[in-house]
Amino acid sequence: MKLNLEINNLAKIPIKKDFFEAVAKKILENSGDKFLNPPAGGKNISLSLAIVSKEEIKKLNKIYRKKNEPTDVLSFAEYKNIAEMRKIRDKNIFLGEVILCYDDIKEYASKKGINIKQELAAVTAHGILHLLGMRHGKRMFGIQEKMTKIF
Repeated sequence: MKLNLEINNLAKIPIKKDFFEAVAKKILENSGDKFLNPPAGGKNISLSLAIVSKEEIKKLNKIYRKKNEPTDVLSFAEYKNIAEMRKIRDKNIFLGEVILCYDDIKEYASKKGINIKQELAAVTAHGILHLLGMRHGKRMFGIQEKMTKIF
């Protein structure tokens, strides 16, 4: 699997692209799906990651989820699930976009006494798992939890 990660750091946070690339690769490699990582090489996966202000994510959350409040992450998947992705014969697949609010993530980590990079990895993983069609549940949170231990 080859990863192409586009990052739009609109909030100008001090975290480097290679951190997000490492998180994304780990999630995709550990998603447990042979479609993304078959023995014969896999797909070329692209996704977009935007890091925005609280004001911006609040606007987006209001528009798309009808919630007038900031949130830590929003995901906009290109496909409903892995089964839909399997229908794509092209080797190149765009998964969608994950939008993070660093300030919200940082506040949460501070309140809970969690390392900011671990929480950022967990939230990024959460967003990418949604791009893969996962819904909240034991499997999703189990994979997400594993990622926080790596970072």
